[in-house]
Amino acid sequence: MKSKFVSSILLIFSAAIWGFAFVAQSTGMEHIGPFTFSALRSIIGSIAMILTINVIPKIGMLQKKETSVVVDKALTRRAGIINGIILFFAMNSQQYGLLYTTPGKAGFITALYIVIIPIMRSFMGEKVSLKVIICVIFATFGMYLLSVKENFTVNFGDIVVFCSAIFYSIHTLTLAHYSPKVDSIKLNAFQFLLSGILSLICALIFETFSLQDIVNSMGSILYVAIMSTAIAYSLQIVALKVLEPTIASLLNSSESIFAVLGGFLILNQHLTHRELIGCLIMFVSTLIAQIPIMSFRRKYE
Repeated sequence: MKSKFVSSILLIFSAAIWGFAFVAQSTGMEHIGPFTFSALRSIIGSIAMILTINVIPKIGMLQKKETSVVVDKALTRRAGIINGIILFFAMNSQQYGLLYTTPGKAGFITALYIVIIPIMRSFMGEKVSLKVIICVIFATFGMYLLSVKENFTVNFGDIVVFCSAIFYSIHTLTLAHYSPKVDSIKLNAFQFLLSGILSLICALIFETFSLQDIVNSMGSILYVAIMSTAIAYSLQIVALKVLEPTIASLLNSSESIFAVLGGFLILNQHLTHRELIGCLIMFVSTLIAQIPIMSFRRKYE
């Protein structure tokens, strides 16, 4: 029981880091473009991930445990390439969308991956429950309130962030497929490194930046690279060894709340009543989508 409590605290802390990361991602682009930001955070993050593995003993032990079951190094590289490419599209579409929307709204829209994933799995032959279908309908209505204005104009940034949520959903499914078969720590470091290299190539082609621009954005870059990419992910690995995936998803979804809180405290951004109602509907829908109804029936029967 104590280990589950500690693991829950670790996941909530990770969600807080990821929520406030939306603010850092937004402020980081005051001096550099989205591709440049993604490139630096990914490359630095992959290096920090490797260092974190060696510094934190518990993570190091998990790595040794996982490494002992790896039988195909080529599969690890292939998984890193596939996930790195998908992560490149997910990360940069989210980063680009933040140029046109607020961190709070981006956090709630990104959290829709909890609802999107079951829909995607239905196309893979898995049956979707009526509960999930209802949650999808309500989540769609919530996004309508959040992103569509009263004059029926759509926020471009919200649409781009929604596309990133789709990419992150695909990324989650591919990670779930490969993680049991490879060293997930090495996979994570490799995918971020590849995503960073691809982002750097795009930054050199489509964006202009100077060393001073990078220095001015370094605070935001380091927060996302070290806190979000390396530390939060490492804490998540520890927590997931104890907690059930459903509970973990519920705790992770709280990052949307921290994204709004960060936007309010740091950037003094406010949501309208219409947007707040949309956020509430989306948040409740994502929570209900993850709660196993049968467990409640058994509990009270």
